[in-house]
Amino acid sequence: IIAMTVIMLSFCVIRLFDLQIINGETYRKNSEDKLYLSSKITAPRGDILDRYGNVLVTNRTGYSIRVTKGNFKDKEVYEFIYMLVKMVGDKFEAANNLPITDEAPYKFSFNGKDDTENENLKVKWLKEHDMDVKFSANRVLAKLAKDYGVENMFSEKYERKMLGIIFDMKYREFNMYNPYMLATDVPVEVVAVVKENKNKFKCLEIVEEPVRAYPNGTLAAHILGNVGMIFAEEYEKLKDQNYSLDAKIGKQGAELAFEKYLKGDDGLKGFEQTTDGLGEKVITKPAKHGNNVFLTIDLQLQKAMEESLADTILQISSSVPDCHAGSAVCIDVNSGEILAMASYPNYHPAEYNLKYDELVKNPGNPIWNRAIGGAYEPGSTFKMVTAIASMEEGIITPDETIYDSGVYRYFKDYQPQCLEYRYGKTHGFVDVEIALQESCNYYFYDVGRRLGIDKLYKYSKMFGFGQYANIEIGGEVTGQIASRENKEKRGEIWNPGDILQASIGQSETLITPLQLANYAATIANGGKRYQPHILKSVKDYDTGSLVTSSEIKVIDSIDIGKENLSAVKAGMRKVTEEGTAKSVFEGFPIAIAGKTGTAEVPNGSSNGLFVAYAPAENPQIAIAIVIEHGSGGYMAAPVARAVFEKYFEHGDIIDTRTVNTLTK
Repeated sequence: IIAMTVIMLSFCVIRLFDLQIINGETYRKNSEDKLYLSSKITAPRGDILDRYGNVLVTNRTGYSIRVTKGNFKDKEVYEFIYMLVKMVGDKFEAANNLPITDEAPYKFSFNGKDDTENENLKVKWLKEHDMDVKFSANRVLAKLAKDYGVENMFSEKYERKMLGIIFDMKYREFNMYNPYMLATDVPVEVVAVVKENKNKFKCLEIVEEPVRAYPNGTLAAHILGNVGMIFAEEYEKLKDQNYSLDAKIGKQGAELAFEKYLKGDDGLKGFEQTTDGLGEKVITKPAKHGNNVFLTIDLQLQKAMEESLADTILQISSSVPDCHAGSAVCIDVNSGEILAMASYPNYHPAEYNLKYDELVKNPGNPIWNRAIGGAYEPGSTFKMVTAIASMEEGIITPDETIYDSGVYRYFKDYQPQCLEYRYGKTHGFVDVEIALQESCNYYFYDVGRRLGIDKLYKYSKMFGFGQYANIEIGGEVTGQIASRENKEKRGEIWNPGDILQASIGQSETLITPLQLANYAATIANGGKRYQPHILKSVKDYDTGSLVTSSEIKVIDSIDIGKENLSAVKAGMRKVTEEGTAKSVFEGFPIAIAGKTGTAEVPNGSSNGLFVAYAPAENPQIAIAIVIEHGSGGYMAAPVARAVFEKYFEHGDIIDTRTVNTLTK
């Protein structure tokens, strides 16, 4: 007995020595840590402003519902949330990462490009969550209810919503030391219910959080983008950069592109833990506001572009029923700064997350940024490439004329007609200026054939076609250039007659509106192709000091002969004075150089395109407009006129606003 007592006492002494002497400091710190509950103070994101400091995106105070576990069991927490859901119904939207439709009959909901991709995403998700790949959506919900221990706990009406909430709570590692944000920016009536029934909702509390606000409504939605709750794959990449599992981050547009500048540093509140799990505040670390991001966008120019684009499409649709969409881009020809970029139809950034399913299902695809993600046949707006390439390669001189006989008969098996021939007329003898003014297909058939597809491809690349413009915001496509290689990849043969359509911007060439605008700007400034960009500068929110600014970069310099360039510019000038866009710009006080384009499409009316720059003799800005099923290029030109009117509203040849900005 004595021996056993000595041994037991020895063990106790050794253990106490370990706890108090050897590892005493470690255990003391752990003990102190457990005395506190920490609560994040969400840092406001920086504002997004236009080039002159006009606010495009800012923050407002919103109310969120936070769940703090305390000493409650999981099922008790679920019961509190369920009581709130039953009381307020659908008056607030909770986080929902469960890829199953909200209403019966339940189906999997993935945003794949097609059925095959959706099936692959479903299988991947089921495997990641240790479920049989043959499970139906109903079977998944049943398994989740069983795993969470909530079978038969909720009514049929709210079971799917509650399972979605619990799924998200598990995903975001909700526990005693990690509160869960149930819903953000909830309506005031929900706030009132929670506050008035705080004794019932013992683990729910209302907290104030910054919420993104858009003072201009839908304006520039495709540029600005939106924010949303961080996803698992995003968190894995960002967790070492002070991001939490309930962080909101930029998802699209400028919000995503400039996330590292806009994100602030979250603060912290410390609470001494008590038996009820609520506690008393003991420490506070203030949050640091994110930096302000200044874009190159001109708010007033953006308004003029969006309003005119919408009005023009509406007007065209009255006589062309399938015309419902379009886009436009305005760029500074001497810097590559994007002054305005519009895509129609539009959407409200504040409603993106709430109405995502509705927006995705909308046949007009309003969330698609057509200005950088849409690739279109350029039609006759491409003819300046053919003209410059042909003159630079010595195929033709600026003064040389070609006789338009109406039908191009060089090839026996393919003999396209000039448009005028359809009305029993021809253009007669035309040089490059008249060919551009009248958009004479016959002229470009001939010089294009003599030039050849390989050289036409070379010059198309020089103007930036078939490649990324590398603008900061995502969603851009490269488009493509007609070539032998493209056809051969599909197992087809390049036919000699294909060059005729390629020369007039039809065939397989596809160009984005951004590429078109930068192409027009390159011609306007004499051959410098600048890097398009929308970031002007970043400034510290508190001090206003400069954090960073964008550099003007020249991507390529095209050495165009002076006479050749003059001939092309003169032809573009004649388009608005005497040619296909005369009716739109008649009486306009500033000289405009432009080119219309009408591109046939497989289904429906032709697309209408227009590119231009101004002033013609001292170019400052260039613009490109594409109106889907817009019937004709001249139909798109009124959008350009509206933008030019706004830019030169003071009647100055050189816009003083631009000069002032460049000198700052």
